Amino acid sequence: MIGGRFSIAGLVGAVVLASIVVGTLLAPWLAPYDPLAMDYQSQFLPPSLTHPFGTDLFGRDVFSRVLFGARTSLSVGVLAALLAALPGLVVGLMSGYYGGWLDHVVMRTTDLVLSFPSLILALGIVAILRPGLVNVTLAVGLAGIPAYVRLVRSSVLTVKQELYIEAAHAIGCRDPRIVLRHVFPNIAASVLVLATMDIAWAILRATSLSFLGLGAQPPTPEWGTMIDEGREFLRLAPWVSLAPSSVMMLAVLSLNLVGDALRDALDPRTGSE
Repeated sequence: MIGGRFSIAGLVGAVVLASIVVGTLLAPWLAPYDPLAMDYQSQFLPPSLTHPFGTDLFGRDVFSRVLFGARTSLSVGVLAALLAALPGLVVGLMSGYYGGWLDHVVMRTTDLVLSFPSLILALGIVAILRPGLVNVTLAVGLAGIPAYVRLVRSSVLTVKQELYIEAAHAIGCRDPRIVLRHVFPNIAASVLVLATMDIAWAILRATSLSFLGLGAQPPTPEWGTMIDEGREFLRLAPWVSLAPSSVMMLAVLSLNLVGDALRDALDPRTGSE
């Protein structure tokens, strides 16, 4: 462990993730070509110094499209994770803290939603709302809420049995103060770890929906649509699909490495290891 807290794998993941994020932010300056510019004289050029990731069916520079596609995919992943985390946190806190009929209703509803695979659930939501990036973000976010509810509820059930919670009740602290000042700070680490990993899952789900034609619509650069566009030309020009899928793999892997490292670093039981 680095400094006894953060793993080397976590640092590597953080560096890779930071590189992708910086590349995304600087895409207008780093991209050598307009990601939407077509050049039919340059169809399916292999990777070279001129076109690092080659070109696609329309002669568009794949490297430029991957950079701008990262903006779309990462933004959808982060926003979807936030849409899942915020309501999931609130509902989980109320369910775990107050218990009773509220907890029963929340958990039965959560169990019902979890009985559907999250991707299928998101697919159904998008089918109702119509294809589009906004609806994909909303669908992926809604499909991710139950995971936060279950995690937060279980953490609250453990924390509220502690003596300092009983002491807060004894001195007359009101429920909102106890939840915000004593319960939430002690479960925040678990939520942070889940949110980090959930961004990776959100990227995968959103990319999957775009691959199926329900997310970003051509010619918008997005990893899922780019993989789909190169699917029919894997033998002729494998780089069209390989480039975005490889960068997506690095992004998801780095997020998981950072999430694992955060879990170990924030877990007091591993502090002395």
